[in-house]
Order: sequence, then structure tokens, then C-alpha cells
Amino acid sequence: MAAVQIKTLDLELRTARKKGGARKLRRAGKIPGIVYGAGERNVMVQVDRKVIEKLVRELHGEVVVLDLNIGGEVRQGFLKDVQFHPVTGEVLHVDFQIVHAGEEVEVTVPVVVVGEAPGVKAGGTLEVLLHEMDIRAPADRIPPHIEVDVSALGLGDVLHVRDLTPPAGTVFLEDPDEPVVVVHAPRAAEEETEEAPEAGTGETGEGAQGGA
Repeated sequence: MAAVQIKTLDLELRTARKKGGARKLRRAGKIPGIVYGAGERNVMVQVDRKVIEKLVRELHGEVVVLDLNIGGEVRQGFLKDVQFHPVTGEVLHVDFQIVHAGEEVEVTVPVVVVGEAPGVKAGGTLEVLLHEMDIRAPADRIPPHIEVDVSALGLGDVLHVRDLTPPAGTVFLEDPDEPVVVVHAPRAAEEETEEAPEAGTGETGEGAQGGA
């Protein structure tokens, strides 16, 4: 799990949108955002740039429920989405989703590979094909990420979504046949396999021909 030092996030209420307002906020060291949730009204907020950038770094894409201090009212929620500048990578806007006890939520969490594949020790290459997974889970038991154990994978082995065991209460929303990780055989071994002649296809010598 991500080592998140920020447990409570202070969100200031933001006034109605004005032309150029977001740029002015960012120049003042604030990042605009919005808070929403099932049965909740949307609330426009702003958050300190340094604080939110630190939180984004700590999360590494994982989903962690925090205490959101929304203008003095503390609610539980998580960072749902972050918009980044396409060139500089700076945070431009953030979305937070409020969660309620007993509620199930749909979120996207990162895939984390654990273990060492025997196929890699044998010279193969591990490739992660699915880096994130859409899941549905209870709000109080959202897994921050999905662990994929590759310690049993040999050369040429593939793990699909159907091969994974979801955490308690969690449902995978991905296609069960979607490949998650694969161990590729070394290229030299692949080429040798492709070039090897099939049994019984060799040419026969002249001596094999019958004489009259």
C-alpha cells in the first residue's frame, strides 16, 4: 500500500466559476477541484498546490480513503481523478468522490506485480499487459491496488483476469479473458523453435530410390 502521510485533506470552498478563474487560482498556489458522490450535490473546492502534489506522489495511483475537510465539514472520500498538463505534468484539476458506509463504488486501481517468475530466471522477459483494473468494492474495503503473483509463471505462461482471486468483497469489472501479464521466451529460443524442421519432412538420399 502507498505510504500516505496525509490523512486529512483541507479543501476550501470555491466560488462560482469565472472566466480565467482557474488560471488565477493556480497562479495563487491553489488547484481547483470538485467533490461529488451518490446522493450528494457537487461542491466546487480548491486545495493547496503543494499539498495535493505531495498526495498525488504518495498515492502512486492507488485508491486510499481520506478525511476530506470540506469547508469545515469532514467527510470520507478519495481522490477520484487528476488532470495533468500535457507538457509540464503539473496538476491542473482534481476530483474527489465522497463515500458512504455500506456503499459499493466503482474505481480504477493499479496492478502491482509481486514475486519472481521462474521464466524470468530462465532468461525470459516479463511484460505487464494490464496496468490498471476497473473494480467494484465496498467503500470501506477498497483495495488500494490489485496484486498479481507471478511466482509460478514459466516461459510462455500468461495470467488472465480470470486467473486472479479478487480481495474479499471486490468484483473485477474487466473482461475475464483479458491478459494481465505474460513471460516471453528469449528471442533466440523462439527463433530456434520456428526454424527447427518438423519430423519426417527431411529429404531422402538417392540411395533410397529403388532400382530396376
